[in-house]
Amino acid sequence: MEDSRSCGASYFLGSPVKEYQELARKVMCLRLIKLVVAIPRLFFFVVLAFALKMGTGLLSGQAAPFGEDPPPSTLDVFLLTVGPGDAIWERFGHNALVFHDTSDGTMTAYNWGIFDFRQHDFVIRLARGRMRYSMRGFPALELIESYRSQDRSVWSQRVNLTDDQKLELVSLVTAMDTEDNRYYRYDYYRDNCSTRIRDALDHVLGGQISRATKQQDAGSTYRRHTARILENSMPAYLGIQFVVGNLGDAPISIWDEMFLPLSMKEHMQSISNPDLGLYGARILDPPEVVVESSINVQRENIDEFRARFLLVGLALGFVFLLCGWRASTGHEGARWFLHGLGSLWSVIIGTLGTLLLMSWFLTDHLFWSLNENIFQANPSSLFLGIVLLVSLRYPMSRRSRRIAGVVAAVSILGMIAQVLPGFDQVNGEVMALTLPAHLGLYFGLVWSKVSLLSGAEY
Repeated sequence: MEDSRSCGASYFLGSPVKEYQELARKVMCLRLIKLVVAIPRLFFFVVLAFALKMGTGLLSGQAAPFGEDPPPSTLDVFLLTVGPGDAIWERFGHNALVFHDTSDGTMTAYNWGIFDFRQHDFVIRLARGRMRYSMRGFPALELIESYRSQDRSVWSQRVNLTDDQKLELVSLVTAMDTEDNRYYRYDYYRDNCSTRIRDALDHVLGGQISRATKQQDAGSTYRRHTARILENSMPAYLGIQFVVGNLGDAPISIWDEMFLPLSMKEHMQSISNPDLGLYGARILDPPEVVVESSINVQRENIDEFRARFLLVGLALGFVFLLCGWRASTGHEGARWFLHGLGSLWSVIIGTLGTLLLMSWFLTDHLFWSLNENIFQANPSSLFLGIVLLVSLRYPMSRRSRRIAGVVAAVSILGMIAQVLPGFDQVNGEVMALTLPAHLGLYFGLVWSKVSLLSGAEY
C-alpha cells in the first residue's frame, strides 16, 4: 500500500508534475518577454498622448491649462473718431472710446470732450487758461446719431488688446467716470479728448505707444497744425497766429501730434501690441466708415497769407502818409483823420499787446508766453493812441511823434531779432500787417508837423 501510495504520489509529483512545472515556466517566460516588449510601446503612446495635449495648447496660442480655463472675453474695444464740424471748437475733430459687451449687446462710448458755455465762470476760466472739461459715458448709438445730425464723419477702429488689457482699460475708464474723477483742466495741445485716450491706451500697454512715437519727428508744429485747420476762418486764423508764442513753433513728435484725433487714427495703425501673438498685432485696425459727411476733410497743406497781410499793412501805412502830406498843406480835415485813425489803430494794437503781456504772468496759457509779437503789438501804442486824441486840442504833437517813433523802432527791432538765436517765432504774417502801418503812422506825423496854412508847428 505504501508502495502503491508512493507510486500514486510519484505519479502526481513525479514526471507529470515536472512537465507541468516546466510548461508553466515556459509560459511565464513568454509572458515576461511580451511584457518587456510592451513596456516601450506603452511608454511611447503615453508620451505621444501628452505631446498631443501640449501641442493643442500651443497651437491655440495659450499655455497648457492649470486648473479650469478662464471664461472667454465678451468685451470688444473700439476707437471712435469724429471728423471736423462747422463751429470753431469742432474744427479739430473729436474721438471717444467704445466698449461693446457682446454678451448683451451693450455699447457705451466714453467722451472726454464735455464742456458747458453756461458755467458761471466759463469766460474767466477760458481767459486764465483753466478750462474745466469732463468725461462721461453715453450710449454709443445715440452719440453716433448726434454726429450724423451734425453732418460730421465718424470712423470706427477695433483696438486690439489682450483680455487682461481690456479689463484693465475698463477699470481705468470706469474709475474716471465718477463725480470725483471726471473733471480735468483742459489744454488744447497737451491735455484734451484725444490725449486722454492716447494716455489710457499707453498705460494698459505698458508704455508701448510712447516708446514707439516720442522719438519720431512729426515734421510739423503746433502752430502749423492749428493754422491749417483754422485757415478758412480768417479772424480765428489771425488770432491764433497772434497769441501762440515761440513754443508753438518747436518741432513736435508723433506722440505730440496725436493731440489731433485724426492724427491718432492714422498713427496708431503702425504701432504693434507685442502681447498679441508671436509677432504682435497692430493696436488699431484700419478705420471703417460709420457716418459719411459732406464737410471737407482737413487739408494737409496750408496757404500762406503773408502777401495778403502785407497788402493790408501797406495800404494802412499809405493812408497815414497821405493824410500827413495833406495835413502839411494845411488841410485840417486830413490832420483830424490822421490823428483819429492813428489813435484807433494804436489803441487796438496797444490793447492787444497789453493783454498779451499780461497773459505771460497772470494766466496758465503756456503757449502764449515768450511771444515775439510783443515787438509788433507794443503796449506803448496804447499810450500813443491817447496822446494822438489829446493832441487835437492841446499842443502834444511833438510827444505823439516821439512815441510813434519808439513804436516803429521796436517793430523794426522785432524784425531784426529774427536773425538772432532763440528768436525764431513764425510771425511773418503779423509783422507784415503791423510794421508798414507803424512806419506809415510815424512818417505821416512827421510830415504833418508844420502846417503850411498856419506856418506854425502844431
